[in-house]
Amino acid sequence: MPEGLRSPTVFTPKTVSEAIANKLKNPDAKFWAGGTYIMSRPNFYPNPNQRDIISLAGITDLTRIYHADRYLEAGAMVTLQQLLTMGNFIFSKELYKAISDIGSSVIRNQATVGGSLCTSDTRYAMSCILATLNAQAEIRMVSKTAIARWVPVAKLYDRKGNFLFADNAILTKVRIPTDASQQFQFIARTLDSPMQNPNEAVLFGLQYSLTQGNITLPSLCITLPNSCFYMSQDFDNLLSTISFPITAEKIYKVSNRLASDLRVSVRQNTNQLQIERAVRLLEVVLNEINTSYLAG
Repeated sequence: MPEGLRSPTVFTPKTVSEAIANKLKNPDAKFWAGGTYIMSRPNFYPNPNQRDIISLAGITDLTRIYHADRYLEAGAMVTLQQLLTMGNFIFSKELYKAISDIGSSVIRNQATVGGSLCTSDTRYAMSCILATLNAQAEIRMVSKTAIARWVPVAKLYDRKGNFLFADNAILTKVRIPTDASQQFQFIARTLDSPMQNPNEAVLFGLQYSLTQGNITLPSLCITLPNSCFYMSQDFDNLLSTISFPITAEKIYKVSNRLASDLRVSVRQNTNQLQIERAVRLLEVVLNEINTSYLAG
């Protein structure tokens, strides 16, 4: 091994409490789920400042999937492919397709639900999808008490896409709503590859209900992987004022507001093409909903 480099120490806890205890004793150690994100980082290994690893693979509680009446609960170590297998007859066609479009089968068999949500400063598809659906995540703070609390996935990040609990908490479970009786519509779109072209890609999620031509209970999430995680109650309220059939003037008003919001929310040096793409994508989706409404 080159001088100045070392191999990381790998901790293999069997319970969440043991993982937290490992972290308390070794604050610089890194929680390791599927590793698909960590291993893709430039200069991760070898690195003279190599951090130790707390592998979550041996924690059985994090590999369980439970289906209740109104939600599916998945442990943080459930892979995306396992989630798809369980959700085959539970998820809507749109949700199933959105998850199955993530990466290749190799990636989906390795990437975990928890790992996909906990990347430090880059947001990918699962963050956008689950935030749009108003999914909840169980968080346990790294402390001696380690009390669990449920947090909306949308509240895990700031507007610039940074994970707010990095290094001081462990995400253990996710609850994904599956109650079809509420008649929600879900739309997910991805432009370009968030892994290969994060500075050009756009992730778009919209959930809504249509009642007598009016949008109700909308939830919009737009993610620019390296610069922005956008959800706004004020903007959702604006979407709630839409009635179909919609006019071109109304679409322009809504998309112009989105453009203004995104310019305020993004990190500096953001590719302005991404903002334009996000705005045009919203316009396309609203026009598609309009066409579908007129077709009856």
